[in-house]
Amino acid sequence: MTFPNALKHKKLILKNSSAFTKTLYDYVIIPAIEEEGKKYLDDFRQSPTSFTDESCKYYSSNSRFKIYLYSKSYN
Repeated sequence: MTFPNALKHKKLILKNSSAFTKTLYDYVIIPAIEEEGKKYLDDFRQSPTSFTDESCKYYSSNSRFKIYLYSKSYN
């Protein structure tokens, strides 16, 4: 999906998620291409607070994205 669609989808998921779920997980927009998504997540895990939703754009070669359920305890 496009970045605007992914952002809209993420906001909808967050709106419908419980407070408890939000303490355990975050929803991260990542590149749809597997290798690019993996690279993004590897870098994201190093410093999650330094990344924004827009950061994923720099890792994508085709401007296609997906939503990834990220466990906050994975750090």
